[in-house]
Amino acid sequence: MKRTIVVLSVVVLALSLTAFAAEKNGVSTSPDGRVTYFHGAMAGVNHPSPDLGNDPWIFQLLDPQPKGRYFCCYGETISGANSVIGAAYWGGQGFTPASNSHITSVKAAIGYVEGTYTDVILSIDLDCSGVPCGTPVWSKKVTVSGTTFGSCCGIVSHGVKPPVAVTGGTQYWITATTEPTSDIWAAWNFEVFDEVDNTNIAYNSGGTWYSYSYYLGYSVSAAGTVP
Repeated sequence: MKRTIVVLSVVVLALSLTAFAAEKNGVSTSPDGRVTYFHGAMAGVNHPSPDLGNDPWIFQLLDPQPKGRYFCCYGETISGANSVIGAAYWGGQGFTPASNSHITSVKAAIGYVEGTYTDVILSIDLDCSGVPCGTPVWSKKVTVSGTTFGSCCGIVSHGVKPPVAVTGGTQYWITATTEPTSDIWAAWNFEVFDEVDNTNIAYNSGGTWYSYSYYLGYSVSAAGTVP
């Protein structure tokens, strides 16, 4: 499977909203289907603050505050091949641990739009020349229908057992993908934790991973132990 690195010189959020690949209940996509927008009245949902546990963060782009954990209304499209969008779109967030660590849990802000499938696959993946390898070292299906995209601020989380060992100074990826026959349309919310420093993100379209550096990453965190 070919993997290509591209550097985008345009701002993703500046995409024209005059045409959409899909639209439903105030949610639509950019013309190329990659970005999902909510342009209705935001519905705040009373979600309890997530249990962050006692393990330190190894990587953090998910605000721990009960309010404003992520941006409600823009996100990377996560869709199945049989979705109303007509194609599978996946996302990946790159991270580099500061030191040798073990990941024990992963949390992400992924909102549901539509589809009979209600799950996505969260994975920890190795890096292959700047993009996810596509051979996860850990992977689990998580249900995302508990949070409707455009509301705030539910998250999905899953423990990582056995813990995944990661090496300090080495890039890894947390990815959100779909099952081969999935018809889900979901979106991985952009983060509000750090809007200054660039971060490496990736998307998959047509079976190919593309990556670029951008100041808005995907809302996700990884916690664990630091020996």
